[in-house]
Amino acid sequence: MQGEDEDRELIAACQRGEGASHFALYSKYSGKVYGLARRFLGDEQHAEDVTQEVFLRVFRKLAAFRGDARFSTWLFRITVNSCKNKRRSLDRHGRFDSDRFLVDRREEEDAPEDVLTDRALGVHIDQALAALGEEQRAVLLLKAHGELSYREIGDMFGQSESQVRGRLYRARKAFRSALAALGEAAAWREEVAQEA
Repeated sequence: MQGEDEDRELIAACQRGEGASHFALYSKYSGKVYGLARRFLGDEQHAEDVTQEVFLRVFRKLAAFRGDARFSTWLFRITVNSCKNKRRSLDRHGRFDSDRFLVDRREEEDAPEDVLTDRALGVHIDQALAALGEEQRAVLLLKAHGELSYREIGDMFGQSESQVRGRLYRARKAFRSALAALGEAAAWREEVAQEA
C-alpha cells in the first residue's frame, strides 16, 4: 500500500457499522465521484445514477475492503467501472444521448454573458472528452478529478508508472486536439452566422 490511507479510521468506523461514518464518507467523496462520472458520461442524470450505484456498491462491499490500496483508489476504480458499465448499457439500449444534457440545470446568479461563456466551455470540454476512447478518458479524469498518483492509476490498469505517464501524455494531447478542433469549428460557425 502506498503511503498512509487518510481514511483508515473512517473506514474502520464504517466497518463497525457506525452510521455517522457512512454519512461522513459519502459527504467527503460524493462530489468527486459525481464530478468524475459527469465528465466521463457527459450527462448529469446518468452521473447522479452512477454516484448512487457506486456508493451502494461501496457500502455493501466495505466489510471486505482490506486496505491493500488507498480507499480513494478503490473508490475511483469502482466509479470508472460503473461509468463504463453505464455507458455500455445505454449504448446497448440506444438510450445514450450526450447532447441531450449539455445545458446545465443549476440556477445561476452570475452575469448572463459569464454563464454563457462557462456553458460553452463546459460543452466543448464534454465534447472533447467524448471524442476520446474510454481508456484515455478514464486516465485523464482519474488524474484530474481523482487526484490519484501515477502508481495508483497504474495499479488500477495493471501498468507501470511510466506506462501511465505515456498514456496520460497521449490522452492530454488527444484532448487538446479535440478541444482545438471544436474551438475552430465554433469560430467558423460564428463567422458564417455573422456573414448571414
